Amino acid sequence: MPHHQKGSVRDQISVQFAEADFEIGFSLVDIAEVESIYGNYARTARVLKDADEVFLDIQQILCRLRIPDRDPFLPLLGELHRAIDLAKLQLENHQ
Repeated sequence: MPHHQKGSVRDQISVQFAEADFEIGFSLVDIAEVESIYGNYARTARVLKDADEVFLDIQQILCRLRIPDRDPFLPLLGELHRAIDLAKLQLENHQ
């Protein structure tokens, strides 16, 4: 995700943490979907719980950033939230 940082080094590092957490969050959703396909619903639920925690971590990181650094992430945050919710809905439909 290209992002031009003009803030402090701390802000730049926070942006990098947010970017990494987004990758982790989407990867967890992918893992949950695979586990669900294989019928591993307990594991799916645990992985989605981890995804929720990553989502909360991202929110906390973004709250500490200046608005110009935060704004590019907001659409991606919404996309991650929708992906987690969809995976949870699919899990509920299988149980």
